[in-house]
Amino acid sequence: MRLNIDLDREGRQTGSINLASSTNDSAYQQIQIPIVAFRNGDGPRILLMAGNHGDEFEGQIILTRLARQLDLHHIRGRLLLLPAINLPAALAGTRTSPLDNGNLNRSFPGNPRGTPTERIADFIEKTLIPDSDFLIDLHSGGNSLNYLPAPSVTDTEDETVRARLLGILRAFGSPLGYVFSEPPTRDVGTIGSCRRAGIERLGTELGGGGGVSPEAVALGEAGVLRVLTHLGALDPAAIANLPIPSPMKILRRPAPHTGYYIYAGSTGVFEPFIDLGERVSPGQRVGQILTPEIPWQDPVTIHSNVSGTLICRRALGLARRGDGLMVFADDLAG
Repeated sequence: MRLNIDLDREGRQTGSINLASSTNDSAYQQIQIPIVAFRNGDGPRILLMAGNHGDEFEGQIILTRLARQLDLHHIRGRLLLLPAINLPAALAGTRTSPLDNGNLNRSFPGNPRGTPTERIADFIEKTLIPDSDFLIDLHSGGNSLNYLPAPSVTDTEDETVRARLLGILRAFGSPLGYVFSEPPTRDVGTIGSCRRAGIERLGTELGGGGGVSPEAVALGEAGVLRVLTHLGALDPAAIANLPIPSPMKILRRPAPHTGYYIYAGSTGVFEPFIDLGERVSPGQRVGQILTPEIPWQDPVTIHSNVSGTLICRRALGLARRGDGLMVFADDLAG
């Protein structure tokens, strides 16, 4: 892979990261992943990415807008904007790449001689992240899930780092924030890449459901600008017109495969009984799976295993055995 701009050059640049590919339709194809670079003197080096999953549109919109609207004179240091880091998936509007069915956020640390998705992961891992001080990684629920829109950080046992990350999370300025428990055994995404490089990361979950919420996009764009200011990469004058945020409620999402995640035990039509943001108690009926082709068959009732708030729910009506249906979180302790 080859970058066709000089990241150390002052000013605003547009270019691409070029990935050689070869298909039946294009023997000498070059996948040109767009990048916009701002450099204005000394300051933090911030990497901003969206489109890791191509069906997550909110972040792609936010970074595309900022690529056109950011004023170089307000920037301190370097900003790298990649609105469609997994370009093949972004162009297809799919979670995984149509070239190799690769899930970029499950492909790290990557492979320089591997599939297109593995080569993109390798370039991020070896070139972009180690040359950055901080990553802003914009995600949402994609086509199949809906999230309560909020920023997220990854939990850590280092209390100094944890306090700093919570400060960045609160700087986003949204009503809700997430702390995700992500064990190092699952370091196959950008979280793991940041851990290996020793830099910190802010993520988001900005809605989803295969569409775009104007409210989620507005919340995300304002949050990114506030965080850039908090990190010293943006002059406070750039956010002077933003509303003063209200205090943030922080929820903790435990690791996957805990009782906070509900998976479909059978195939059928998923009927939820609760909406995003509702609190539940253990044993509460939260949904059911029906079988319309056998309408006389009793539905499979779904119960909550925990006390918590519903932060993520399957957006699609059809569910197959093993599909994720709901994710709960609880108030952050401490």
